[in-house]
Amino acid sequence: MDNPFSSSPHFFAPELGGSSTISSKSINLEKPSHSAPIVQIPSIRNYGEILTAAGMEPDLTSPDVPSPLARARCCDVYIGYNRQDPPLNRRLVKWLKAELEMHASVFATDRSRNKDAISHCAARVAMEVAPVGVVVVTVQSLSDAFRTEEMLLFSQNRKLVPVFVGLTRNDCVSLDVIQKNGDLWSRFGGELWKDYGGREEDWKEVVDGLSRVDMDFGASAANLRYCVLDMVAFIGKRLGKRSIIESIQKCSESGLHELPFSRNENFIGRKQELRQLEFTLFGYIEKNDEGKLADSDIEKKEREKGKGKMPLASEEQKEEEMSLTIAEVGSYARGIVCVNGETGIGKTELLLEFAYRHMQRYKAVFWIGGEARFFRENYMKLSGPLSIEAGIDNGSAVSADIEEQAIGKVRKEFTRDIPYLIVIDNLEMEKDFWDGRPVSDLLPPFTGQTHVLISTRLPGIFNIMPFNLPYPSPSEAMNFIKGDSSLLLASEDDDVINIIQEKLRRLPFGLLLVRAILSQLAIDPQTLLALLDSPMADEITYGPKDDPVFQYNPFLIQLLDVCFSFFNQLYKNTKNLAMKMVEASSWFGPSPVPVCMLAYAAWGSTSNSNSRNIWKKLRDSMFSFPCMGTLNAEGKEAEALSMLMRLGIARSGTRPGHVHFHDIFKLYTRQRSSAEPRSLFVQAITDEGFSPAYTDHVWAACFLVLKFGMYHHIPIDLGPHDLLFFINRLVIPLVTYSLNELSLCSAVLVLLRVATQRLELLENSLLEEAETARKMKSIFGGKSQSFIESEPTIIRDIVTLRAAILETRAKIMIKTGRSDVAEDLCRTAINIKEVIYGMEHAETQSAHKIMDLIARVKLRF
Repeated sequence: MDNPFSSSPHFFAPELGGSSTISSKSINLEKPSHSAPIVQIPSIRNYGEILTAAGMEPDLTSPDVPSPLARARCCDVYIGYNRQDPPLNRRLVKWLKAELEMHASVFATDRSRNKDAISHCAARVAMEVAPVGVVVVTVQSLSDAFRTEEMLLFSQNRKLVPVFVGLTRNDCVSLDVIQKNGDLWSRFGGELWKDYGGREEDWKEVVDGLSRVDMDFGASAANLRYCVLDMVAFIGKRLGKRSIIESIQKCSESGLHELPFSRNENFIGRKQELRQLEFTLFGYIEKNDEGKLADSDIEKKEREKGKGKMPLASEEQKEEEMSLTIAEVGSYARGIVCVNGETGIGKTELLLEFAYRHMQRYKAVFWIGGEARFFRENYMKLSGPLSIEAGIDNGSAVSADIEEQAIGKVRKEFTRDIPYLIVIDNLEMEKDFWDGRPVSDLLPPFTGQTHVLISTRLPGIFNIMPFNLPYPSPSEAMNFIKGDSSLLLASEDDDVINIIQEKLRRLPFGLLLVRAILSQLAIDPQTLLALLDSPMADEITYGPKDDPVFQYNPFLIQLLDVCFSFFNQLYKNTKNLAMKMVEASSWFGPSPVPVCMLAYAAWGSTSNSNSRNIWKKLRDSMFSFPCMGTLNAEGKEAEALSMLMRLGIARSGTRPGHVHFHDIFKLYTRQRSSAEPRSLFVQAITDEGFSPAYTDHVWAACFLVLKFGMYHHIPIDLGPHDLLFFINRLVIPLVTYSLNELSLCSAVLVLLRVATQRLELLENSLLEEAETARKMKSIFGGKSQSFIESEPTIIRDIVTLRAAILETRAKIMIKTGRSDVAEDLCRTAINIKEVIYGMEHAETQSAHKIMDLIARVKLRF
């Protein structure tokens, strides 16, 4: 059989008698092409002749051989593309290359941009040796000499894996292209081989062969993630690399619940803001219907001006057409946008809608709660889905930078060309709560394809130009309240609604709550306005560190009063159940709350069989309908929760059996809360025990019980036995998990120090109580007993636990290179154990071994 390239007009091989004509220019499909300049692509054979003519001997086995050739010889996957393709294609190639490079040798090139013989020869070698040849096929590819040659070579060797962008394999019929049949080819068809001076027979073989390939993939903005991951899995099977297939399986499993809430199907407005976010992050607007770019000429003008207006898709309805004002791109940091606005203005909903719209452009979306006390842990938890070993016991040596090294591993993953979207919701502070480092030190350096979206109430962070989220216009505010036609209002109600929305300052949170009250509680607007104008039942003050949403919007408090007042009237036999549930939720962590824990915290002991049956039905119904709050459980209690969810006060999470409450509801009920909900919350967490899935709720309980990390002094005191049980059941497992999995040294050391101090205070108070009781008995007589006399082992239990915590702190100090502090802590633990157990006891000897380890470490360093 003749060599397929011996007569190819775009391959230079004098030893085979071939000729060459290759265009180094890209083909303009809108205009007829002129004769292209001819360049010669040397093969690997005449590469030796070129070197000899230059006075050099070609030693291809020498380490001095150019690196492109050395890399090409061991190529597993060849990827051919054109850098002038749309940004989506370039994103696809970068992503695919980065995924495969972890497991195989990849050679990705645009041969039309190669400027020397070595680069052409390296690409040639890679094409010949690669078991898999991936070619990005676009309409322009059929007019491109280089990609036509690549497709011809790979198809004849049955190695071709085409990726269709903008067309499908069914469009690849040579006769249709030549005769310009159909909408696509009527614009771009014709005798395309003439654009680069090729042979008609070879061109037809390529085009018709695309419709007969064994496997092909189609990529667009709507399926980019699925396309890339499916390609990686297919190539892994073709290469016989099990590691590639396993990595794809892990990725699929970790992405089941990447967003905390289901998509809001009733999302209203914010079209301009969504498009501005897209343009700022991607640099272009993608048309969802066809996956094509917005007008490139307009985009070019906007980039030249830096700011201006960009006309958007003309096929949308007139009421949705708008001009998009693009702020100067250079004012935004590359790959990061900070959305600013007060609580309730819709920042979370905007970012959630953006994430759902564009999640296919990213390998994964990581939603991180930005609350100051939980942010470090939330960020380091990314090490799990990223398959990064970030724990302190992963073989790392003694170092003061263990935590920094773990953070660096996570940050490094985001520097690659694999695109991720990191959403930081409700960032409270610019500096980390635990060690005061700038939060920006945790974020990726933006040298890769990762994007970061931040929502915050702060006026400006990280010297980034803020993306201020405006209040809706009066007409948009009316749409928030009226929504679709399901809410039937009389024409005279419009004036009343306008008054209500102005009183609420058109805050979207309040507008949606008004709509829910009007639709779910069967109240007419006039009655609602009259109730809102009535005097407030009680005045509540808020501290300087509280969210100022109620200070700016006191009318919102009255709206919440009316809402919960109606609940109490509708469900009198549930004893204010709705308020109890929201009160209980306000003490949990920021993540969605498991229904079983919320049940305990709202009702108390689950030993009550009726309560247990109600919540079993409720949890089962939430598993059946995880996206909506329409629950089918029977009973007034379940009906109350169902109404909470229909009103939008409670919201189902993407994880079945979890609910979430808006921060405004939490703040409202926390200020009215008594001590009982706090105690029931701690009981619920303690009885449930530690679980890695609920660590933020465990941290929230630790803040309350150990009395640190709170913005206000909120007293909650556990009895001696309860405190010991709490530390053993929650604090110790939390410490173990945080160190072994996340290397949270700073947070863990603070937690252990506070726990030690709390035990010391408890021990001293019990001893003082016993001393006071002894004195009172000696003076007045009687049979009064102190707690120590009634529980003689309590002091032993306290000091034993304190010694164990001191040892743990000493071990962490050794690992982090602070041997002097570790020695003091260990000496204290030894003194305690010698008093309790004696010198020769095994517990005492184990503490001495830690001291010996400290001595060895000090000698080494």
